[in-house]
Amino acid sequence: MNVFNTFLTERQLEVYVRRKKGESLAEIAKALGTTRSNVCALERAAKRNIEKAYNTIKLIETILYKSVILIPKGTDLYDIPGIVYKKADELGIKIKMSGPMLLKFIVERCGERLRNREVLSDILIGIDPQGSISIL
Repeated sequence: MNVFNTFLTERQLEVYVRRKKGESLAEIAKALGTTRSNVCALERAAKRNIEKAYNTIKLIETILYKSVILIPKGTDLYDIPGIVYKKADELGIKIKMSGPMLLKFIVERCGERLRNREVLSDILIGIDPQGSISIL
């Protein structure tokens, strides 16, 4: 039973988890007593529902933040604190993190989007009116 009350049906959740664990469509279809095409449709619906939930969260976060900063692909990791502090200064907001703390925060939350010091894919950083930072 889906005790978390999510956007996924129990069947979608089961298929999605099994696929993430590496099971094939055929293996899942056999275990669930259905067809591969049905498993594929369930997986596609699960992904679509997950994407909608993710987009809803991102929309709410962007509404709540005073500013959202786009850090584009190709940016040097060490340039990010300066970009964030400059925007915060323009808004009259004092960021609650030091430069090293901000770098650590970004690396911990965006590690898969970084290689060495290069940003591999765009990063959105939210600044709330109290100076807290979030990765969107």
